Amino acid sequence: MSRKRPLGEQVVVIGGGSYGLGRAMAVAAARRGAKVVVGARTREALDGTLAEIEAAGGKGLVVETDVADRRQVEGLVAAALERFRRVDTYIANGMVTVYAEAHRLEEEELRRVFDVNFFGGVYGYCAALPQLRTTQGTFVQIASALSYRGIPLQAAYCSSKAALRTFFESARTEQEKERSGVDICVVLPGAINTPQFDRARQKMGRQPQPVPPIYQPEPFAAAIVRCCERPVRELPVGWGAQKLLWGQKLSPRAGDLVLLRTGWKSQHTEEPKPTDSPDNLFEPLAGDPGAHGRFDERSRDTTAWTWLRLHRGLIGAGLGSGTMGLLAGLVGRFPPCRGMSQSWRFWS
Repeated sequence: MSRKRPLGEQVVVIGGGSYGLGRAMAVAAARRGAKVVVGARTREALDGTLAEIEAAGGKGLVVETDVADRRQVEGLVAAALERFRRVDTYIANGMVTVYAEAHRLEEEELRRVFDVNFFGGVYGYCAALPQLRTTQGTFVQIASALSYRGIPLQAAYCSSKAALRTFFESARTEQEKERSGVDICVVLPGAINTPQFDRARQKMGRQPQPVPPIYQPEPFAAAIVRCCERPVRELPVGWGAQKLLWGQKLSPRAGDLVLLRTGWKSQHTEEPKPTDSPDNLFEPLAGDPGAHGRFDERSRDTTAWTWLRLHRGLIGAGLGSGTMGLLAGLVGRFPPCRGMSQSWRFWS
């Protein structure tokens, strides 16, 4: 792993960052002093994002970008270079979804989900890679805990995220062989309170919701922004994500049985919603929804599990120091016998 610039010296590009988690990441990076470039489809949301970046004390640039269009993604990277002369981190975050059983997905719907979720990440990687090689930077792909576990009603989303995870496993090894200095981090978030649940296409006839436990976007954004300086090969974010990954490794069949009971009702509220409601699958929805969705009252503001995961080195050092201090105290109070003196000197 190559040494990364401090975040305050970085130029961070976010493909898909005008609301929800992307918005929270842009603001978090700006607070740390990074120059932030955001690409997304909705002009009003981009303007709101730029205002929040500047309010956080950062310098920003926003570019209307559909990440499903390779030329537009290349244009996003080019705009970052023209304005700030470098790219240190690229975060691929664009996503859409369709809530429907697999056999009810229209071909054009499935293709669009892959165009945005999968190819949007691939295009970001290809466009940013020459610059990341120059800066020995980091590519961050926002995948999902569902990269490892398909769930009902989400065949399109889950399969696109699984494809991303394996694509970047290949790319990571390739960059390591080349010793390019480029690190690739795949992030596996759990459920987040974002406006996407009001914007997704759905065939349930109910208001979609994230599968609990639900987290606010800010603690997840903080964990991801940390990866710009300290990349992690694969990072589950949130206790719900970690439980899902462990459960899938231990017993996929048990997961099947749980999902048979809860996989439908956990993904929607009881609020009716017409299946022809406006959605953002093919065209953006107007307005600036911000970072948060409608589930503030049910969402957690912190994720202790992820904090411990990212700071385990400090915790281990602290425990080690405490243990050595305890041993030193015991040695002082109870001097070892002659036969043990050499070994005690070694450990102390």
